[in-house]
This record gives sequence, C-alpha cells and structure tokens, in this order.
Amino acid sequence: MAEEIEYMEKEHLSKDPTQGCQLIGAFRVFHGIKDGYVVLHSPPGCHSGMMLLRTLCDNADSRVAFSGIHPRDFIYGAEHKALAALKKVDETFKPAFIALLDACAPAIVGDDLDAVEVKAREDVEIKSKILYFSAAGFHKLAWLGYESALASLADFMDNNSSSGSGKTNTDSVNLIGFKDDGFKSVADLSEIKRLLHGVGVASNAVLTADVFKRIAAAPEASLNVVLGGDGVKLARVMKERFGTPYVVVDYPYGVSATERFLERVCESLDKEANREFMLWERAKVKESVEKVQFYLNGFYGMSCAIVGDTAKGIALAKFLNAELGFDVKVLAVTNKNYVLEETLKEMSGIAHEVLVEPDRFEMEQRIRAAGVQMLFGSTFDKRLANVARIPLVRFSYPTIDNIALTDVPYAGFRGVPAWLESIVNSLVSRYYEV
Repeated sequence: MAEEIEYMEKEHLSKDPTQGCQLIGAFRVFHGIKDGYVVLHSPPGCHSGMMLLRTLCDNADSRVAFSGIHPRDFIYGAEHKALAALKKVDETFKPAFIALLDACAPAIVGDDLDAVEVKAREDVEIKSKILYFSAAGFHKLAWLGYESALASLADFMDNNSSSGSGKTNTDSVNLIGFKDDGFKSVADLSEIKRLLHGVGVASNAVLTADVFKRIAAAPEASLNVVLGGDGVKLARVMKERFGTPYVVVDYPYGVSATERFLERVCESLDKEANREFMLWERAKVKESVEKVQFYLNGFYGMSCAIVGDTAKGIALAKFLNAELGFDVKVLAVTNKNYVLEETLKEMSGIAHEVLVEPDRFEMEQRIRAAGVQMLFGSTFDKRLANVARIPLVRFSYPTIDNIALTDVPYAGFRGVPAWLESIVNSLVSRYYEV
C-alpha cells in the first residue's frame, strides 16, 4: 500500500473518488427545493462538506444547518439535538419544507430519527413539512441516494394541491432530474424553459429547482420529461400513483439533441413541434458558428476525454463527436443511473472507450495513456489536466473553481455558441514554456 501511494504521488495522480456517497446525492435533491431547508444530523465535518459544496456553487443560497453532534453523543445518542435543530430552523427561517438527513456516525449509533420525524410532525408549533431521509453514506453511492431522495418527494404530491381540480394542465411538463447546483444550471434551466415555450409547452415543476408548492402539484402536468435518465425512479412512481406518463430524453447539448428533445416532448404530448421556431433557432446558431469556422476546421479530429455523469457526460460525447468532429478517446461515466445500460447501446462509434464508475487512479492512467489533447470534466479533474498539459473545459459536478453569473447556457440552441467560446478560448489561450 505504501509503495502504491508513493507511486501515485510521484506520478501526480489524484486519489479523489469519482463520485460521492448517497448523502451528497440526497442533499442535491432536497437543497433544490427553493423554499426548503436541509438539516444534517451529523458532526461538524459532514455539515461543513455539504455547506462548502453548495456555497462555492452559489454564495447567496446555502440553506443547510446541522444538529451539532458531539463525540459523547456517539455513546448516549442525540435524537433530542435533531429535534431541537428542526424546531430552530422552522422558527428562524420558516421554510415550507425541511429535510432531515443523517450522516454515518448517528446511523451507526442507531439514533431513531423516524421517531424524531413523528414528533416534529405532531408538534403544532412546527409549521414546515418534515421528511426524514436515511442518507448515511455507507448505504449507497451518490446516484442511488439521488434517485431514492427524489422519489421520496412523491409522498408529498397531490394532483388537487394547486388548482383544486384534480385535472392535468394540457401541454405542460415537469422537468425531472435537473440539478440546480450544476455548472451553468440557472442559465440552462432558463434556456430549456424558453425552448419549451417556443414549441407551445408550459413548464409545470422542476424537480428539483422549484418551490415546494409547485413540486407538490407535479401530478397536474401532462408529462414528465426525464433529463438523461436521472430521476427515472420518481417518474415510474408518479406513473404508477398518478398515471403521469414520462419520456426519457438526452440532455439538450447541441443543435441535433435540442431539436430531438423538443420533437420527443411534442410527440409524447401528441402535438406538432413548431418547425418554424426550430429553423429560426438553427439559423441563429449557424450565424454564430460561421464566425469561428476556421477554428473549427483547425481542431476537427482533435482527441479528447470526458469525465461526467450519465446525463451530461453521454450527451456531451454525442455533441462533440457528431457536431464538432472531436475524437472521443475516453468517456468516463462517474455516476450511473437506471437507464445507463440502455443508453450505452447507442454509444457505438461515439467513444473509443467507455469507463463506468471507474476508480480514479485507473481512470487517470487510461486518459493519460490515450494521449488526449483536451479534457472535459469538473474541478476535480484539473490536476490531471495540469499534469497532462492539456486544457480543461469544466461542465460537470462539482465545478467550484469557475463561476457562471451571466445568462449564457450550455444547454439548447443558445448553448452551442457558449460551448464554442469555451472550447476555442481554452485552446488558443494555452501557453507553456519549453
């Protein structure tokens, strides 16, 4: 073991895992409820990690508290502290919803948070809706925690909750699997809603990047649109309980994927897609691309590697290969989902090598051996890019060393010029001393 660590240090290889535990996945779901709050029943370490991941993404929106477990609580238990934290958050911030999550230590000790949830719901002074979700990291990986946490929100749904009619809103959709802490998430969501509006489709609720009331009224939508397969567990639950149909679509990176995204949504709603709108948008993309056509010719056939989750990583690989002419040597899928195996059947000829939830040590060795000229990934991949002396374009989670304040998406038609800006600028701005 000592020799392996010494080798890794010598070769400048990272020891970070490619994904986290289910606590991270669950946290990403519940923090996406805009008028909600997350209470972690944990020691300070877990709280600090979750808070930093969120705060470095958005300094103005970090709604997370913790119960303040002390080492002595590992012996005597700390259910009382969890209940006190719920009461304090409800009293101070008055959120519509509070998610109580436990970390590894109290789960091992056996703190009875189911009982805490019952007491909190029976307390007439607590006005917030309360949900305890067992999120101890040793149970599952992040993507499984995400799927289960998202599906748990179905228990709060009621198709009479908003309009009172119990009827669906014609040509309205829920977006499922959207994560509001992703790089350019705000701009991406704005673009996706704009595109749907352009073909006559309304957005009902975004799970999760919406207020609790809209999430509770999710069954009023005509259709669930599952982005890249993330959140399909919730879509299946909603189909069984409320009869809401769903469609799984690629994350809309690039012109072709965006057009197909709109077509599949319209097909599922049994309506005609607005071809005039899509042709107009395509023409605007073409106008932008023509301004950098010489650069595009210059890097046609360039080799690259992609490190990202199923939804965005695979969508990006398709876009880079089909529309920009990149040679995708390695696609490392860091987080699986329930439709990954089916999705990979469509990957023939798109990537030379696909790694599914690889060990980071192995992944970095494979990428370096492939001799790629560009890397697409997250903040955690910049060490590899630096060692390999290649540019890194950040797009996947977590990206905490780049900011995105302007309304410039990576998704949709408007995302194509943004991708070209990032790729071309990262290439032409590189300089190394020989």
